[in-house]
Amino acid sequence: MLNYIVLTSKIYIIFAVQNFISLTLTSIIYIMRIAILMLAHKNIEQLDRLLNRLTQDFDVYLHLDQKWQINEKHFDKYTNVFLTKRYTINWGSYQQVQADAELFTQAFKKNYDYYLLISGQDIPIKSNKQIITFLEENKNVSFVDHEAFPKKAWANAFDGGYTRVIYYYGFDFKKNFTGLVLKKALALVRHIQKLTGIKRKLQPLKYYGGWNWVNLNRSAMTHIVTYLEKHPEFLESFKYTLCGDEVWIQTVLMNSDNKVINKELRYTEWIPGAENPKTITMQSFDNIKTSEALFARKFEPDVDAAIIDKVYELTA
Repeated sequence: MLNYIVLTSKIYIIFAVQNFISLTLTSIIYIMRIAILMLAHKNIEQLDRLLNRLTQDFDVYLHLDQKWQINEKHFDKYTNVFLTKRYTINWGSYQQVQADAELFTQAFKKNYDYYLLISGQDIPIKSNKQIITFLEENKNVSFVDHEAFPKKAWANAFDGGYTRVIYYYGFDFKKNFTGLVLKKALALVRHIQKLTGIKRKLQPLKYYGGWNWVNLNRSAMTHIVTYLEKHPEFLESFKYTLCGDEVWIQTVLMNSDNKVINKELRYTEWIPGAENPKTITMQSFDNIKTSEALFARKFEPDVDAAIIDKVYELTA
């Protein structure tokens, strides 16, 4: 009788432990791992505010423009902000492409589920929780603004995008006397190209263009980083091109079988013909509140500090 009671007790204990483990395992919720890839070049207070919000739930890989005289030790206070190799970025230059690629390569070393490329002048217009939920629901797709060459929006100025990559441009040079001379020399080369019809050789891919602020799932990032490792000549082909950062990511990704939705998930306002987006002011707040985007850009404290406070309050 005693042996029976002991045996019954052991069976009961084993049964209870097994059920407890089963209940515990089913209660575990997988949290999506998200990396923010960020390009910053000014406004340390604005950048700190952005980092304080994002680092609560995301790791941040941060590129600081080499021209910005900022002490890198400033970022030691963040345990999940990782600085990448710095490049001197001029508008339209190859260094912009290199900075993007460096962010991609470094962040890819860790097993994130999603990667978002933003600038230091962006602000999230959804809470961290809302961003996570949205990406969890869309984990099998990437969101990238894209259009095959010839791109309609670039039809007049850039022949649909082709003149950005077949002619030589001098945006990579320093803004000194030597750089000015080299830039003028490439302008002469470009003029000769147009007169003679000589074009740079393109890579054996269908070319695409779009805004560089992309949202990539793990599969898309895997394809991009792997392609760059196997074909280093592809990235190098963007030396002395114009705004290659708006071409190289789309071109690699859209020549794969990854599923891509044609959206950038950024609220941006443009003045027709302008090279840069309009700085957001309080006039845009109602539009921001109803936007489906995850981030808005760009914000400038010296232009309108009130809208920055208002947007952060919106997602608090």
